[in-house]
Amino acid sequence: MRGKLLAWLFLGLLGCTVFDGLTVPPQANALPGYLSIEEGARACSLVFRCPRLSEAIARSIGVPASATRYSTCLGWLAGPLPPNRFGLSAQASLLGCVSEAEGCTEALACAFVEPLAEDDARCAGVAGDACASEGMLVDCTSRYAERCVSPHWGAGSECRLGLGSEGRCALSGCLPDTAAPPRCTSGVYVRCDPASNLKVAKDCDTVGLTCPEGAEGADAQCATEDGVFPCDEPGTTSCAPNEARVRVCDGSLASEFDCAAMGANCAEEDGGARCARSGEACSPVDPGIDVCNGSSIAACVAGSKVTIDCATLGLSCMPPDGTSSGHCG
Repeated sequence: MRGKLLAWLFLGLLGCTVFDGLTVPPQANALPGYLSIEEGARACSLVFRCPRLSEAIARSIGVPASATRYSTCLGWLAGPLPPNRFGLSAQASLLGCVSEAEGCTEALACAFVEPLAEDDARCAGVAGDACASEGMLVDCTSRYAERCVSPHWGAGSECRLGLGSEGRCALSGCLPDTAAPPRCTSGVYVRCDPASNLKVAKDCDTVGLTCPEGAEGADAQCATEDGVFPCDEPGTTSCAPNEARVRVCDGSLASEFDCAAMGANCAEEDGGARCARSGEACSPVDPGIDVCNGSSIAACVAGSKVTIDCATLGLSCMPPDGTSSGHCG
């Protein structure tokens, strides 16, 4: 998936895109999606099949992948993207890894931050934090694992246990009283964590945020261009007050997708929000969308109707079950 954004940009300049015989007009001032429609269909089928995968994606890269509505998932993973979204390459790489996974264990292993099941063997006999390896921190209190050797953290990070056995993906030890103030360098937020006495470097871009170059002290923090928006429900979406952007929660902070940069507006829909353009042919919540016809499913991606043959992906079209829509599975 590395370098795929350049290929997407090139393809976007060629003009119209065709899916299953349907010609879709190019999106003004937008990049094609993180994934192709076929890749997105595979990735979303795993989101529907694998508990915690939707949360893992949101916590790792600040991208919502609906586990209840197939077209909504496809819209985020394969729909157009604003060119000013931070961290596009790392986000595309993780999602590409998910689309190629053979099952849930492999898909979850793609995540930079992985929520843990209550019976996860990595927490057997463990209370608090532990280093499963130099590259993985396991937090058995909050129930998640962090892959320290990933774009989510600054280069050189590894699992360390600090003050009071508090674990962090960190560069080294530090003493808050003598350490340098928090600082932003190349999108990475570096600080001495007072709870653990460990020097932590977080790559803000990976979750769609930025860290202003050279900012120090209180000015150094992961933020959107509009400021800092705390949140606590991974994958939830909402409209910014000016309805020009969609805010997506990663479980700690909300990042933004700039709808206006694509000639769209933020539209509230189905308990969440998405970028929508005037004159769309369909919406993910329309009747007849995410409905099976044999092995095929009728989907709506970025306002255009798309037919996906699940059989070509080695899958079947699964009808709605009362909690989730029809989907390839």
